[in-house]
Amino acid sequence: MKEKKSAALAWGGVWMAGALWGGGALVAQALIDGGLSPWNLALARFGLGLPLLWLWHWRGAPRGLWSRLPVRERLHVAATGALMALNVSCWFAGIALLGAALPTVISICCAPVLVALIATLRGYERADGALAAGLALAVLGVGLLVLPAGGLGALPAGHAAGLAWSFGSALCYALVVLGNARMPAQLPAATASAWSMTVAALCMAVVVAATGPHWPAGAWQWAGVAYTGVVTTSVAYLAFAWGARRLSPTAAVVGTLVEPLVAAVLAAWWLGEAMSARQGCGAALLAVAMAVLVRRPRQATEATASR
Repeated sequence: MKEKKSAALAWGGVWMAGALWGGGALVAQALIDGGLSPWNLALARFGLGLPLLWLWHWRGAPRGLWSRLPVRERLHVAATGALMALNVSCWFAGIALLGAALPTVISICCAPVLVALIATLRGYERADGALAAGLALAVLGVGLLVLPAGGLGALPAGHAAGLAWSFGSALCYALVVLGNARMPAQLPAATASAWSMTVAALCMAVVVAATGPHWPAGAWQWAGVAYTGVVTTSVAYLAFAWGARRLSPTAAVVGTLVEPLVAAVLAAWWLGEAMSARQGCGAALLAVAMAVLVRRPRQATEATASR
């Protein structure tokens, strides 16, 4: 019973993260359309998310825990943070060139495939029929959910660079998922998130210093940036980091595929864009995929816990 409750809470964590990221996607698109550069938005997102994470860390983590970690494990945390910075930066850069739809499709749909491939090759989890079925249903469901009604159509100028940024985002996201799944067991989720996000913020600070800072213009942009920093970064990443440790890497990344569902529902409510029958079918396939993965036999994911 306790084991089932822990698994349910873990799924709740990654679903919560995906839901918050889905809402944040619309806010990020509005901020970029309003003139905020992808690099400055990424820096603001990480920087504003840090205080809450460090507060959670200081309230719960034993003192000196970080300094007692082996160098290899500290490097693991730092590398995960650098990949977080690359993931968000690449996604925002893709949005700036192609709009929100295509970069989101690429990043969301490709990441589970990459995670499953890397995780099985590295022995983090075992391939089985349920994994293949759940992954296929999830990718198909997301594709139906986010594909524009008229298809992708003609892409604007700079689409090759936009595609490159989007595929880079998918690869970095997959590596972030694996990094969180392999975090040192003795390191609380809040501590790991605080340190890794600090590295992410420092990476973005270097980029912004080289390209030139650009501050949000007006109260609405500051409010949007604050929302992406506190809610879709510190809260969402902490929920995801906590849940990802308790699920297989593939299950964790597929769990966050609720992001496009939430984005579509919010777009229908906020922007008056009603969901089509195709999107409803995609949402149903996502639900089936998650049910398949939730019910996977425990033996399929024991490799992850034993390493």
